[in-house]
Amino acid sequence: MESQADQSTFRSYLAFFGGQQLSLLGSSVVQFVIIWWVTIVTEKALVPSYLTAASIAGFAPMILVTPFAGVLVDRTSRKALIGVVDFLQALATVVLILLFWSGMVSFWHVLAVLAFRSVCQAFHSPAVSAIVPLMVPRDKLSRINGVSYLLTGMMTLLGPAVAGVLLVFMSVDQVLWVDPVTFAVAVVPLLLIRMPSVRMPEEKSSFRKDFFEGLSFIKRKRGLLPVVTLATLLNFFFMPLMVLLPYFVKYDHFGGVGELALLMVVMQGGMFAGGLLMTVMKEVKRKMTVTAVCIVAAYATSAMVALTPTGWFWFMAVGLFALDFSIAPANVLLRTILQVVIPAEMQGRVNAVLMSLASAASPFGMILGGTLVGFTGTVNLFLACAASGTLILLVFWFFTDMRHVESAEKNEAV
Repeated sequence: MESQADQSTFRSYLAFFGGQQLSLLGSSVVQFVIIWWVTIVTEKALVPSYLTAASIAGFAPMILVTPFAGVLVDRTSRKALIGVVDFLQALATVVLILLFWSGMVSFWHVLAVLAFRSVCQAFHSPAVSAIVPLMVPRDKLSRINGVSYLLTGMMTLLGPAVAGVLLVFMSVDQVLWVDPVTFAVAVVPLLLIRMPSVRMPEEKSSFRKDFFEGLSFIKRKRGLLPVVTLATLLNFFFMPLMVLLPYFVKYDHFGGVGELALLMVVMQGGMFAGGLLMTVMKEVKRKMTVTAVCIVAAYATSAMVALTPTGWFWFMAVGLFALDFSIAPANVLLRTILQVVIPAEMQGRVNAVLMSLASAASPFGMILGGTLVGFTGTVNLFLACAASGTLILLVFWFFTDMRHVESAEKNEAV
C-alpha cells in the first residue's frame, strides 16, 4: 500500500537526506584514507597494481550484486534495509580500525572490507533512489535531484580534504572513526521518520518472478529500454576523457600538477553550477528533449577540450567547465524521468539494473581509452568518442521510442 507524497513526507525526506549526506562524507573520508594507506605502505613498483586491485574490490561486487539487490529492495522495508546496510558498513570500518589498532592489518584485510562495503552499497543505492518518488512531490523532484547531485559532489570533494587535514594530526585508525561517528548521527533521522510502503503485507511472490518482472517492465515500457541502453553507451564514451585527462595535460600540453589541479577544480565548479541551476529552475516540461540537448552540448565541449591549442589551459578549462555544467542537468532530468515513469513498487529493481549497467560501462570505457591511446593519440581518441557518442544519441533519438518515454508520466501511479 502506498501513499501520495506531500509536504509531510517531503519534510521527512529532507531530514533523511541530510543524514545520508553526512554519512556519505564519512564514507568519502574512509575511501581516501584507505587509498593513502595503500600508497604509503606498498613498495613503489607495486603501488599501481595494488591501487587497481583496491578499486576493483570496491567496484566489481556492487556491479554484480546490484541487479539482484534491487529485487530485495522492492520486497522488503526500504527503511529497514537502508538502516541495516548502513550499520554493516560502519561495523566493517570498526573491524578495520581494530585491525589497525592491533597491528594485524594487511592489504588483504583492506580488500575484504572494501568488497564487503561494495556489496552493502549494492543494496543501499537502489533503496535510497526508490524512496525519493514516494516522499518527494512530483513538482519538487527535479529540484531535489539537483540538490542531491550538488551535495553529493560536494561531499565527495570534501571527504579527501577532511581526511588530509585529520591525517596530519591523527593516525589512520583514529581518522577511520569518522565513518562510524557519521553513521551514528545519520541513523537518528532514519529511525525517527516514517517511510511510505509500496506493497500490501499479504502480497507474496518469488524472488525469480520479481527479478524477471523488473526486466520485463524495462523491455515493455515505451522508450525505457532505449533510454537505459543509451545511458550505458554514453557513459562508455565519456570515460576515456575522464580517465586520460592527466595524461592529456602532461604529455599533450606539457602541463604539471598545478594545471591539472586547476582543471579538476574547474570541472567541479561546472558540476556545482549545473546542479545549482537545477535547484532554482522551475519544473522542466520536456525533460527528455532538454536531456538530449545537454548531452549533445557535453560531447561538443569534450571535442573543444580535445582541440585545445597546446598550452592554452584557460581554453581547456572553459571546455571542461561547460562539459560538467551540461552533464549535471542531463543526469538530474534523466533521474527525474525514471522516478516518475517507473512504478513505485518497481523502483528498486529497475533502478538497480540501470545503475549496474551504467557502472559496468565505466571499466570498459577505461580499458578502451588505455588500449587505444597509444595507437590513435589522445586528441583523435577524444574526438572519436565525442563523435560516436553524438551519433549514437541521434540514432536513438530518431529511430527508437526514447523521446516518448515521458508520455507514460500521466498514466503511471506512483
